[in-house]
Amino acid sequence: MIHENSRSATALRETAGSHMVRHIPRATADTLADNVIESFRGQEFECADTVFVTDAEGRLEGVVRINDLFADSKRPIGEIMEPEHEAVRYGDDQEQIAVLAIQLDMIVVPVVDSDERLIGAVPPEALFRILRDEHMEDIQRLAGIAPHDRGPADALHAPLLDRFRGRLPWLVFGLFASSTITFVMAGFEKSLSANIAVAFFVPALVYIAGAIGTQAVSVAVQGLSTENVSIKKLLQDELVVGVAIGASLGLISSILVFIAFGDNMLSLAVGLAVLGGGTVSALVGFGLPWVFKHFGSDPTLGSGPICTIIQDVSSLLIYFVMVGALIV
Repeated sequence: MIHENSRSATALRETAGSHMVRHIPRATADTLADNVIESFRGQEFECADTVFVTDAEGRLEGVVRINDLFADSKRPIGEIMEPEHEAVRYGDDQEQIAVLAIQLDMIVVPVVDSDERLIGAVPPEALFRILRDEHMEDIQRLAGIAPHDRGPADALHAPLLDRFRGRLPWLVFGLFASSTITFVMAGFEKSLSANIAVAFFVPALVYIAGAIGTQAVSVAVQGLSTENVSIKKLLQDELVVGVAIGASLGLISSILVFIAFGDNMLSLAVGLAVLGGGTVSALVGFGLPWVFKHFGSDPTLGSGPICTIIQDVSSLLIYFVMVGALIV
């Protein structure tokens, strides 16, 4: 019960209502900008970066930034406002606020009720805090750190035992899942025995797979969080980039292996493994965050240990299959 209450309190702290201020500049569309400016004299607003234009019932019609207000002071404010400006609801999650602010280049985000009546706004200083918190939360999830009840900043200041509990679960999962790699290598014992040099490249292949996958995850999480682009376009781009990176690194690896060992087949096996592993890693790095998002979960949840294990195992499988086909 205590844990549930703590999660509920955290959810409430991350809504638009918890960040908004209510005393903000308002005006109706038919009021001259000069008159609007005059009416604001002597008032102390909690956020004065933007004037919010409403109708007679208080429904949001548009916004006017202060610099535009002074530049066109002789015109009705309705003629210089940005019409049909998007807003968030009182109970919307703070991540929606951050996404909207980034997409529309907003310095203040209006908050409306269920009838579209303006009730407040999220000011710039709150937007900075939200963006920082969301960024920290994504970084921690990418690293496999469980979310803290008091927000992402708590990972830096929480008691040592809480930090230990927040980091351990995914690492335990990774420890058990990594045993898959042991079974993969054990299954190709014949290949390793036939040519001991085959084992020399396992660390490099695992590193390359992880590095390519991490880059793909970063691009995917950013794209899925802030851009309205089609999944097909993102997938095509990542496939092209993954193949291009894999081919480039594969060619370099083949040349270096041949120079060092003088073995045509070994160099070809390493090159093809880098190509195949890089392509798979790019697709997995993009695909897992999308799968999590598609099923209603945070895309960063599929980007840490799970992604790493799949990429490592896939790269080694491709490598040993190549070795078996070309060398043994």
